[in-house]
Amino acid sequence: MNENKVSITFPVSGMSCAACAVSVESMLRSEKGVVDAAVNYAAKNVRVKFKPDETNIARLQQAVKSIGYDLVADTTDKLAVFEQLEQSRLTSLKKRLWVAIGFSFPVFVLSMIYHHPLAWMQWLFLVLTLPVIFYSGAPFYRNAFRLIRRGETNMDTLVALGTGAAFILSTINTIAPGIFGSQGAPVHVYYESAVVIITLILLGRFFEERSKSRASEAIKSLMNLQPEQVIRIKDGKQEEVALQEIKPEDIILVKPGGTLPVDGIIVSGSSWIEESMMSGEPLPVFKQEGDHVLSGTQNQQGALTIKTLKTGSDTALARIIQMVEEAQSSKPPIQKLVDKISAVFVPVVVALAVITFAIWMIWGPQPAFSFASVAAISVLIIACPCALGLATPTALVVAIGKGAKQGILFRDASGIESAGKIDTLVLDKTGTLTTGRPRVVKLKYYSERPDTAAIFAGLSSLSDHPLSGSIERYLHEEKFNRVDIQNFTNHPGMGISGSYKGEIYYAGSLKLIKDNCFIDDKTLAEITHVTEKGFSITLLASRSGVLAMASIEDTVREMAAETIAGLHHEGIEVVMLTGDQAGAAKKVADDTGIKHFHAGLSPEDKANFIEKLKAEGKKVAMAGDGINDTIALAVADVGIAMGSGSDASINVAAITLTGSGLPQIAAAIKLSKTTNKIIRQNLFWAFGYNVVAIPVAAGILFPAFHILLSPVIASAAMAMSSISVVANSLRIRRT
Repeated sequence: MNENKVSITFPVSGMSCAACAVSVESMLRSEKGVVDAAVNYAAKNVRVKFKPDETNIARLQQAVKSIGYDLVADTTDKLAVFEQLEQSRLTSLKKRLWVAIGFSFPVFVLSMIYHHPLAWMQWLFLVLTLPVIFYSGAPFYRNAFRLIRRGETNMDTLVALGTGAAFILSTINTIAPGIFGSQGAPVHVYYESAVVIITLILLGRFFEERSKSRASEAIKSLMNLQPEQVIRIKDGKQEEVALQEIKPEDIILVKPGGTLPVDGIIVSGSSWIEESMMSGEPLPVFKQEGDHVLSGTQNQQGALTIKTLKTGSDTALARIIQMVEEAQSSKPPIQKLVDKISAVFVPVVVALAVITFAIWMIWGPQPAFSFASVAAISVLIIACPCALGLATPTALVVAIGKGAKQGILFRDASGIESAGKIDTLVLDKTGTLTTGRPRVVKLKYYSERPDTAAIFAGLSSLSDHPLSGSIERYLHEEKFNRVDIQNFTNHPGMGISGSYKGEIYYAGSLKLIKDNCFIDDKTLAEITHVTEKGFSITLLASRSGVLAMASIEDTVREMAAETIAGLHHEGIEVVMLTGDQAGAAKKVADDTGIKHFHAGLSPEDKANFIEKLKAEGKKVAMAGDGINDTIALAVADVGIAMGSGSDASINVAAITLTGSGLPQIAAAIKLSKTTNKIIRQNLFWAFGYNVVAIPVAAGILFPAFHILLSPVIASAAMAMSSISVVANSLRIRRT
């Protein structure tokens, strides 16, 4: 059986409430071959995991189309197609809104003046109401009917039932007043309720669409970082071509003030590059011939000629956009509960409206039918699940977009929820607390062999560890050539080894050398003395003894001490774990204000330490950048990979930083805490609104205070609840 599965995020146009999202999800999940579907109502997209050998995208589109929505799967520019659909929807919404306002205003004003309109005025109200019902409100009724045929409901069902009941009852009382009048019931009309409810809901949706557009503008701003046209240099001539035509190895020209369209390497020219979007650093960086540049960054001064390395979906910017899209379409654990509630919410409200009507008819005062109708319609209108559905996803969309602009990329929504709950932050030393660009201060030889430096250089060149890199740079500057090493082996957290001319050589920590090589007491004492001064060391040794020792120092990152102090102030305990020697670890701990640190740890030791913290009930985040940090990142409640780190560490982390600055870690935690707080506020008000509003709409205050909520007021309250949730979520942008 073929288990191949693909996972794709599609924009979905036409969703107007949280129940719409549930309908799209259930429709897609019912399709053969679909493994899972997750809709993000605020981001207006759905992430579908399906088996391509059992279904296809066209079939998925048709399924969504059958319930009134558009799944956008255009392969060339799905965002542009989606924007066109959404703009068309917004234009149509504005037209229907203006028609509703124009015809409902006189009905509302005259109804306020004449509480019991004469027969001719009722006919006037009927004529003015028709355009509002059959044009402005038509989508409500179409969608409700389409869903009812499938046994489903959404917000449109409530609006259609409420306004439809008010309109039909009013029309009957206008055309044939004797039907209810002959039974002793007073003849009332509710045209103003029907038209004003539709008008207010359209107005609320218009403002909601505008607000949601602001909430998801991060993706649009990221997309806009790439220019559409590029100057390509071919056969010595400049030509302007579309970005899609650029291929790897093409030479392009980027003028001062231009945006870099590709990932590449500078072949001529120099300039200051503003790359805060990628690095998280606010200051521009000077780049010259031989330096790598990334798409989406800004060329501030000189003209640059660049050889293209990566284009399209392979660029760093494209990967960031993909990560943001995937994160925005994911759901945190708390949203699953909200989805379950939303799925049954509308049927429950309809049942409550029926019960309300029955209670008023049986025990209500006269005219019982009039009171029962008003109360039931108010319950249908006020109990909109939109605020509940928007509470979590809108906050997440804003937070993920905000994070992307600061170089903080969340793998999924659960990462935001978890990061905001941590109380312990574990940090690696090299590359996290330090710059990761160590330099060799002194290189001492214990052997007179002429090839010692060449062996050291050859071994170091095969490792991507920062300490090995510093040795390779130092020996390169000293003009030492390197030899070819065979049988290279990486010893995670300790060092490396390889063979040359039949002999095995080791380069790394004191522990690695002790475990595999002879070391005399005098050399051991000297090594201890160097490490006690706070230097890191890398030893080169063969089985017979130590050949060389590199004394290395690394610079503590700027703002490290201030960031650690800020984390302590927030009640977060900071622990440093490192494979380096105790002396070097203590120096960094003292310089940064870290009280708890452990040195000489292997990757497994780091993971075990984090497991121990979790067993004590702590919520642990781990930040690191190396392959040796991968296990610890995976074990932690929240893994944070520094942007300068390895692919392995980035792949297991819940949060990836495009830069390597410690303030980004603190910013990610603060953003997560703020988002969790906003989500709790949103859910409190959304649940609280319905808990309070439904009984009031049903008439619970009438016996004691003779207060019965008008359907018009109910519709206004419903619209304001959704807008208030979106507005509260937008506060995250000021974090």
